[in-house]
Amino acid sequence: MNVYDKAYELKRAIEELPEYKAFKDAFKKIESNEQNKKMLEDFRKKQLEIQTKELTGKEITKEDEEMLKKLYDILSLNPELNAYLAAEYSFSRIMDDITKIIMDVVNLK
Repeated sequence: MNVYDKAYELKRAIEELPEYKAFKDAFKKIESNEQNKKMLEDFRKKQLEIQTKELTGKEITKEDEEMLKKLYDILSLNPELNAYLAAEYSFSRIMDDITKIIMDVVNLK
């Protein structure tokens, strides 16, 4: 068994997932609409700002949380952005599961 062949086989299997295809299609729609693209970028910037605060031990304020929630609520009202966020979530759960399975190899207990 060649581990590289198996890795490429996994890649091809992921590319055939309905969740991957939905995520890819939703991404293309967002990229083709400058307003939606900008709204998503602004949301991601705020997310990153809050994550950076959290990782550096700084306090995440109630205002930070409320602002992020408001931005998410606004994005959710847009059908294309809502579809993108849902597809991203579904696909990321699968990728998280796959990552956990692969990372079991480094668990040397």
